[in-house]
Amino acid sequence: MTLGQRIRQRRESLGVTQRQLADALKLTPQHISFVEQDKRAPSLGSLAKMAEELGVTTDYLVRGKEGVITEVIPAIKADKTLKVEVKNALITLVQALRHTGQD
Repeated sequence: MTLGQRIRQRRESLGVTQRQLADALKLTPQHISFVEQDKRAPSLGSLAKMAEELGVTTDYLVRGKEGVITEVIPAIKADKTLKVEVKNALITLVQALRHTGQD
């Protein structure tokens, strides 16, 4: 399986559209489409952000190697049992708690 195929498969399994992923990454849907078709390679920074948004490791996207997600936010994003609204609320809560812990 190619990088683009893994990205598409993961995005679709999460029920995320190309537009939603593009918006989260501040890219265009066309760019996401080209990456998924292996017509364009994402930058290293975009690849890392994409992995985070999709709740997987960069190693998984590049090589197909499963990895353990230890960060809370990617794990929330990867959870297929949660509705989008619940995911967003949990992510906001985690970010607020992290900010509070830095004070």
